[in-house]
Amino acid sequence: MASNHNPRCLWQPRDPSKTMLSKFRRFVNERHRLDLKNYQELWQYSIAVETANDFWVDAFVFLGLKGDVVPTIALAFRDRERFLPPPIWFPEVKLNFTEILLSGRDPQRVVLHTCTEGGNDVQDVTWGQLIAQVTRMADAMKSSGVVQGDRVAGVLSNRLETVIACLATLSMGAIWSTSSPDMGVEGVLDRVRQIRPKLLFVESDVLYNERILDQREKNRAYAKSMLVTSEFTNIVVIPRSQQVHEDPDLKLVSLDTFLKRAKGRPLDFKRLPFAHPGFIVYSSGTTGPPKCIVHSAAGLLLQSRKDSVLHFDVQPGDNILQYTTTGWIMWGKVICGIGYGGRTVIYDGSPLKPDPLVLLRLVSTLRITHFGTSARFLTQLKDSGLKPRGMIDLSCLKCVTSTGSTLTAEVSEWFYDVGFPRHVHLVSTSGGTDIAGSLVTGNPTLPLYSGEIQCETIGMATDIADAEATNAVSVKHTGQAGELVCRMPFPSQPTFWGEKTLDRYRASYFERYGDKIWFQGDFIQLNPKTHGFLMLGRSDGVLNPSGVRFGSAEIYEVVEKIPGIADSLCVAQRRPHDRDEIVVLFVKMAKGHKFTPRLKSTIATAIRTARTPRHVPKYIFQVPDIPYTINGKKIEQAVKAIISHGKSKPNGAVANPESFKYFERFYEIEKLAQAEPVLAKM
Repeated sequence: MASNHNPRCLWQPRDPSKTMLSKFRRFVNERHRLDLKNYQELWQYSIAVETANDFWVDAFVFLGLKGDVVPTIALAFRDRERFLPPPIWFPEVKLNFTEILLSGRDPQRVVLHTCTEGGNDVQDVTWGQLIAQVTRMADAMKSSGVVQGDRVAGVLSNRLETVIACLATLSMGAIWSTSSPDMGVEGVLDRVRQIRPKLLFVESDVLYNERILDQREKNRAYAKSMLVTSEFTNIVVIPRSQQVHEDPDLKLVSLDTFLKRAKGRPLDFKRLPFAHPGFIVYSSGTTGPPKCIVHSAAGLLLQSRKDSVLHFDVQPGDNILQYTTTGWIMWGKVICGIGYGGRTVIYDGSPLKPDPLVLLRLVSTLRITHFGTSARFLTQLKDSGLKPRGMIDLSCLKCVTSTGSTLTAEVSEWFYDVGFPRHVHLVSTSGGTDIAGSLVTGNPTLPLYSGEIQCETIGMATDIADAEATNAVSVKHTGQAGELVCRMPFPSQPTFWGEKTLDRYRASYFERYGDKIWFQGDFIQLNPKTHGFLMLGRSDGVLNPSGVRFGSAEIYEVVEKIPGIADSLCVAQRRPHDRDEIVVLFVKMAKGHKFTPRLKSTIATAIRTARTPRHVPKYIFQVPDIPYTINGKKIEQAVKAIISHGKSKPNGAVANPESFKYFERFYEIEKLAQAEPVLAKM
């Protein structure tokens, strides 16, 4: 086993019969005259070829999705064992994401709490106020020519206007896409230029880490680039502390000017097929330009409700605070969270300022039941020596969810020993932006063991395939580590935006095992004693330091523009004793150029400026050569294995195998950094 053979049992459910998961099991039993006794039997029902259709229809009804008809077909029988071409889900139904969230609400009831960094300016938003603002925004969008199928993009922080613009976009069948404003200009343009939006929403300035960051030059750069796009009509600038300077030549308008285009039209909802695209999110850019991943709004909503209600036990009236930026699928889940009947917090800013307890004070003050965070955040609390449960009243809290990176046994034990109340269910999940959901997750009816993820996600045919085989033979119940896969289609299966993307789509998910197996790209192991899962890291070239995913191609694009650098290789290092993954950049200098502290600073600054501070590698070293395959591809995975395990293995496919031996020294990277101060970390 990769971790403790006898992990501690950290948590037991108090009364499993009262959970939404148990209620759903009873619902299924009554609906189909079954006698499913436990979660494993329910999960098997959800993924069996004969009953998977019934499960997804059950979930649609139980979770409160509504369309023009009640479905009887989720997925045709012929489609239940293939992913390509992507099958058609719920073919009878037409629905609208925004309508499901906004219809039938008490206009006087508070639905949102919005606040900025520090949490001292909490504002309540009622359903009536939210609907009125979505109505006006949608009206203005229509006056600007937005119609079904158009793209509306945002480079926005997690704020009320982002929620409003998203819901307005989806109400008319247009497609929403966001990028986080901490991304560099080229990083944003690499994404939005591909989808050719009609409108781009931005901010005059953003607040993060106790600093106001002026966005005006960035906005002008976006505008100049977007002017060549025929679909583009405006950049809409949302003010914060800076005055908005409109520029007709660049099509820059203020939010106030934009909203004046509204003509008083009522909010109407365009009901569309279940598969109609609603969100475009982005891959990390491992093999070139980021992939534009398209999710149906309905697929995201169904998966999000399934995960939240059944696995996190979100009950009617529960209150949610999910900390996230807008640049990945977790923000879509924030939007889905406003439909559970309780209140949702929209938090804009750093989770650590003015101190690491700021979010937990909000949890206490606003009586939050479900707090979503990352393994990195919990690790920082632990390493700070903080014991939150002795400092803040967290009695209201029912569940803490952790995603983004692996939650270690050490941190999960701290969580229960001194960190949080012992009754709180700590849920670690693993899935991704690609699937808009999870493959393994928590379970409110099962015990939790340290360092493990509790179970397979319901509705997902999660398995572990032999990493050495090509036919995806299952090793799940052997205790052997392998590749995380899914053996049956799911309603949030994505597509890629743009023409001629099928080859790239197949290469991303089906090249390893074929068209009938979804390859997730994670290395995983099942503990046969507890039936818990252990995440062992990424199995592909995606970099994932502290849960922040990005691709090596995004680094190469910046670094290899710098004069004097001939080549580079960017990989992750995670040795057996390391808590988290770090990123290491190796550079090969051009003839006649030297690697100096100044050049190293230039590299770090260039990456920080073009991408984000979180993209900057922890270490930057010079190497004599970069290994390549005989067909001209950089070899990342082998170098990652060398610096993580200390030894190289000869490979006949390597054009320059002598280059491998040099990387063995970087296993003890801290010693090397100290011995070679010019090459030490920034």
